[in-house]
Amino acid sequence: MTRHACQRSHLVASIVVTVLASGCASPRSAPTPPAPLEDIYVLRSIREQASDMGDCAAAQTGFDPFATDAYRFFSFWSVVTEPGDGRVIDAKRGRVAELRGCFGPTQDRARQNFYAEIQLNAISFRGRGECLALLIDTPETDLFPVRCQLILSGLPAPFVGGILTTNTLTSRANFGADTQPPGYTQASIATIRLWKSKEPDHD
Repeated sequence: MTRHACQRSHLVASIVVTVLASGCASPRSAPTPPAPLEDIYVLRSIREQASDMGDCAAAQTGFDPFATDAYRFFSFWSVVTEPGDGRVIDAKRGRVAELRGCFGPTQDRARQNFYAEIQLNAISFRGRGECLALLIDTPETDLFPVRCQLILSGLPAPFVGGILTTNTLTSRANFGADTQPPGYTQASIATIRLWKSKEPDHD
């Protein structure tokens, strides 16, 4: 066999071995995605008349409550969104949580202290924060947009903390799901983010 023929023979053998090796190799399994480190909820709140008056003492909340209407009770409901664009198409699907809140004044008239105890499904926790009145008579007379936020604590394992925020609209109707004047969603669309501790294999 000539030198060139020998070189061609080795080249063909090398190609065959490469093809066979690649064809026989077992496919690599896809990496397992990491476990999520938070639970996220988007809920709608409705203020309801409370059957009892909660404890809004400063020793419990960390601030002096309003002289009247300091204690407020809210039910929280799951919502249904349009998959294509995220628009809410049902803002009262199922009752999933309750919030017992206390409110008190600050030096800024538009800002209120806010303390809450929350029961969400099988877990309970509390939050401390504030509410801020953003506008007056918007989008029409006697409607008042408000933003609230709570830093959450007292969560069971594996949760280590979280934040609750609200996009709120209040009206002349103190209770119930319907605003006065009508046509809007009362009271809040809330977002709750609960953060979990990392498992050892995430370190």
